Amino acid sequence: MVAPSPAPSRSTLLLMVVGAVWLTLAGLAAWAGLIVRDPDEPPLRIGLAAGLPVVLVGSALLVRRFRAWVETLDLTVLINLQCWRVAGFAFLALYAQDLLPASFALPAGLGDIVVGLAAPFVAIYVLRRGRAARPVFLGFTFFGIADFVVAIGMGIVNGIGAREALPDGTLVTPPMAELPLSLIPTFAVPFLLVLHLLSLVRFRAHLAGQ
Repeated sequence: MVAPSPAPSRSTLLLMVVGAVWLTLAGLAAWAGLIVRDPDEPPLRIGLAAGLPVVLVGSALLVRRFRAWVETLDLTVLINLQCWRVAGFAFLALYAQDLLPASFALPAGLGDIVVGLAAPFVAIYVLRRGRAARPVFLGFTFFGIADFVVAIGMGIVNGIGAREALPDGTLVTPPMAELPLSLIPTFAVPFLLVLHLLSLVRFRAHLAGQ
């Protein structure tokens, strides 16, 4: 008989609730047209949406009480949530249709797919406390963070959230500025980056428990 999986902790459930609320707010912002910007407008709004939550959580991790709460989270869940990054395949599909530039779609899409496919194997290996758990986890985490940094940088360079002006003056909204793809820079990227930060803290506690 297979033993039932343990119920998620209250801390993990709270994290899921925060994620659901965050996703809802990001969707409402996109629906209200707050993400789209004009060609000559700097990517300030989308930059704040992607970067501010990461900075706030990074700052909060300096507070002992918040770190103590993070240490109660389920490390396996934190790692496995990165599986959602296989959705990076959408970047490759849009590139194939000439809707996204190669300099953004290829590194962002391929990097996300690698992280998403590796996540469950890394989670199992870390849970079993494999002999190379530390370098495997850190390599996975820092690769995941670097992938996001590259994607964000190339997204800014290519202006993937800016309207394009056609010769007749018509403004065309790019796919990344419309639902559902707008949720990637405003929710998925910052949320999964935050999970990387949380998992670093949680992994340290995991090692201390060996």
